[in-house]
Amino acid sequence: MINHILLISSSVIIYEFLKYIKFIDLIKLNLKIYQKIIRLFKFKNVSDFRKEKLILNYSKSLFVSSVKIFLILVSILTVMYILNLLSQSFLNLIISVFGIIELSIVVIIYHQFRKKISAKLY
Repeated sequence: MINHILLISSSVIIYEFLKYIKFIDLIKLNLKIYQKIIRLFKFKNVSDFRKEKLILNYSKSLFVSSVKIFLILVSILTVMYILNLLSQSFLNLIISVFGIIELSIVVIIYHQFRKKISAKLY
């Protein structure tokens, strides 16, 4: 029972954390930078010097974005590890088929609930 309470509370907390830091926007930014790099290689009429400058700038942006994504994922895994210290079988529940289904249902229900509450506020 404690595992299910931990699963519900952790999924809500992680959902809100990801919404707050705009994780999806960060992923989209990362993909846009990749697209720009690929598009740059397709251009034949751009000088090599210009390509070098642009690739350096894109690489810096991509590195910063990737580090942010990595740190977010590490922080989520750290929370999961801490919750596993509270209940030894928490990670077993998370990686089981039943746990994944339960987690998905909780996140979907919470997302719909949050969307309804937000609609009423505006």
